[in-house]
Amino acid sequence: MYFYIIFDNIISMKSIFDNPNFGEFKLNSRIVRTGLWESQDELQKNLSADIFLRYETLAKNNVGLITTELISMYTHDRFSDYTHYINSPNFVREFKEVTSIVNQYNVPIFAQVGFVNCNVNGKQMLEVNDLTIEDIRKIQADYLMTAKKVAFAGFDGIQLSIGNNYYLSRIMNPFENQRTDDYGGNTYNRVRIVLEIIKLIKKTTNLHVNCRVNLYQDEEDSLEICKLLADNGADSLQITKFLSPQYFRKGQDNQNMLVDFTDRVASEVDIPVILGGGMSDMNRINDLINSTSIDFISMQRPFIRDPEFLTKWKNGESDVSECKTCNNCYWKKASVCLIR
Repeated sequence: MYFYIIFDNIISMKSIFDNPNFGEFKLNSRIVRTGLWESQDELQKNLSADIFLRYETLAKNNVGLITTELISMYTHDRFSDYTHYINSPNFVREFKEVTSIVNQYNVPIFAQVGFVNCNVNGKQMLEVNDLTIEDIRKIQADYLMTAKKVAFAGFDGIQLSIGNNYYLSRIMNPFENQRTDDYGGNTYNRVRIVLEIIKLIKKTTNLHVNCRVNLYQDEEDSLEICKLLADNGADSLQITKFLSPQYFRKGQDNQNMLVDFTDRVASEVDIPVILGGGMSDMNRINDLINSTSIDFISMQRPFIRDPEFLTKWKNGESDVSECKTCNNCYWKKASVCLIR
């Protein structure tokens, strides 16, 4: 079945380069650029000239929405050496410049925040089932502080990285969360910590709240998680999988499961839903958005290979990304392509 946009009895197929509504935003295209690692920062996590240039290049080349590389909430997190850091002394000042650069091209930008290892209240490497209520409140307070800094820096939204293998994804995972209190057991209880974080952020800031959430092994439970997020303040969702950069490889047809699930979510919630990962072919994307309920596609590695590729697609210079999906940028924690 194909989905069409109907204007005054004229039926038009959807295109990557439409100007769709995304919540309160009007986008320049249906493509969302998602970041991951940062390898071009300077000492003490200061932003380099190359980073400012990268964001400007992305913004002026037909991207719809930009999500930053991961911004670590804690100094000694597992991957904090390869990410931005929310408590960097210059975070607000430098990212205020980034958001100003991006917004001048009428592109919204979200700050991607999260953490992998839980080191709070003087404790190290806390497991999900060992968190005390005091630990949970500390995590929630840290998210609120992070959101305030993100808002001060001029971001349009915040992406809560609660998918892949980030810590909060483990709390929501029914196979890992064996708690018997209000934060374990049924689906609502496992999502409760995130719902309370969203409520705090919405009460304190005007940020658009996007949740990057997993398709877990149990699809029905995963769908219920998405519905709970949508019904309790999330403004948009991005659907991903555990270790998704490893999941999507050139020549492997691993996309169908995620596509089918994202299509289902998009048809059952009333907020924008982004398909996260694995796409690099313009014609395939156009077919997808016209044959499913999916309106937005996230891409990461194609932008690392060539941040201007969308303009080349729009101008008819190419229709497939040059990215070979080798995953070197993922394994080597790089924000630039290592193949030239």
